[in-house]
Amino acid sequence: MYEKCTLGYLTKRKKAEILWIVFFVVLGVAIFLTGYLWSGVRANIFTVMAVLLVLPAAKHLVALIAMFRKKGVTKERYDKVKTAAGQAVLYTDYVFTSTEKIMHLDFLLVKNGNVLGVIAKSKQDVPYLKQYLTDVVKKMAPSYHVRLFESDEKLISHLQRLTQEEASENSEKTLVDYLHSLAM
Repeated sequence: MYEKCTLGYLTKRKKAEILWIVFFVVLGVAIFLTGYLWSGVRANIFTVMAVLLVLPAAKHLVALIAMFRKKGVTKERYDKVKTAAGQAVLYTDYVFTSTEKIMHLDFLLVKNGNVLGVIAKSKQDVPYLKQYLTDVVKKMAPSYHVRLFESDEKLISHLQRLTQEEASENSEKTLVDYLHSLAM
């Protein structure tokens, strides 16, 4: 299928969501028509089953709407940041939600006790995004620092100046797993 937070994830996920929606609509129509042709009336158990297929279709539609305007990063940008990141954990096309907003980072990486990210160009509430991500990281790993950048160049420049600060391997794994679970 597709792995969250990898190159091309958003494009693959959008296509998959569209296919799921089409599948549920076609299946619902087929079930309804089967029941209608078999019994000759609309009010039957097949109609109920067809209507119930709206629920999973709606779930996939909501996911599609949440990601529809988000653009993924190009291979060139990814390669440039991946090279600069070295052995750091690098997430790409990072879309995550709070109870209030849908947020999008082009890159999110964890390295040397730091969580660094590049804010996507999509229209979003940047102060809220920074505060939310900082709160999440502080809750899971209080010793980690969060920095978000407007461009890849600023991130790469910061990575080159980053001091070697060893973080607890256990807290890093916990934080990385939690950040991965936040992604849509």
